[in-house]
Amino acid sequence: MSEFIDKIKHKAEEVSAAIDNELTVLEGAGGDDVFAEEDGEGAPETASDDS
Repeated sequence: MSEFIDKIKHKAEEVSAAIDNELTVLEGAGGDDVFAEEDGEGAPETASDDS
């Protein structure tokens, strides 16, 4: 029975590592912000440096 439990634990660790890897990739990915409000200009708002 403990061999079965060890296999399940090993698979769970693999799944957890795969999820962590995907989340790390997604955190660094750019893309559209689906929660951003439309400003009507069609271009993203950027900060300008008026020095």
